Amino acid sequence: MKNRIVGTLIIVIAFLIGLIVYIFNKALTTIVGTSCSHGSSCPMWGTINAQTNIGIIIMILVMLIGLYLVFFGKEEKIITKLKIIKQKNDTETKKD
Repeated sequence: MKNRIVGTLIIVIAFLIGLIVYIFNKALTTIVGTSCSHGSSCPMWGTINAQTNIGIIIMILVMLIGLYLVFFGKEEKIITKLKIIKQKNDTETKKD
């Protein structure tokens, strides 16, 4: 159950990354549109595309990790009673 919660949290983080990429892309497009006088041949447009693509790739990778945890992550149980019993047996054998 905890893997599903962690996976869902990671998916939410991926959506937040996507939102940040969108806002960043929109702001850069506005800045480049007003400051670049070369038109579409301006090298800043290529930089915006590269940064957007990198952001989208990171978002997809994070989302895939979250989806894996939600659907395929197996829950592991930690058994502490066995460790306590083993420690008690070790102390009893040392006394003998």
